[in-house]
Amino acid sequence: MAKQLVNQLDLIQTLLEDKYLEKDKDAFVLYEKKIMKRKIVVHNGITHLLYKYDPDTIKIFPYFSNKTGLHKICDYILFASEGQHLHLLLIELKLGTASATNQLIASECFAEFIIKSAKRVGIKLTNNIHIKKIRVSEERANRRNRTTKRGKLESDKNGIINYDYSDFILKEVLDIQ
Repeated sequence: MAKQLVNQLDLIQTLLEDKYLEKDKDAFVLYEKKIMKRKIVVHNGITHLLYKYDPDTIKIFPYFSNKTGLHKICDYILFASEGQHLHLLLIELKLGTASATNQLIASECFAEFIIKSAKRVGIKLTNNIHIKKIRVSEERANRRNRTTKRGKLESDKNGIINYDYSDFILKEVLDIQ
């Protein structure tokens, strides 16, 4: 008897509160203050869920003081399922060139907490989980768009990928050939 594949994104939806899930057309667009916009380009064989965590409108970690900076989190967590792989893309949008390191590292802790919580309650996620921290800068993209050459995405010393393009090609971010 063939082993039945479990939809990893269905499992994620059982774990996370729906009120943060971007639905319909918003599930395909990343926004920053309605000024910056990135269309998510999805390819066949990749499905995704997009969760928006805006610390300006919600207090996602109510047990931490605002004075500590521990309530920081990235703008989006995109869960992408591709074959037997589950990708967690932690995405911080910046209009300028400001650092996103604190938000992305905090989000990495949150993503690991989600994975560990799933295991704790008996939800069996795949063993092929990949977490990537991604910073998208409008200013850097505007400078980069003067050229058409797209290079391989590489992370910095903090494991952060600077994605400096005006679109968000999921296949490229997942590094799928």
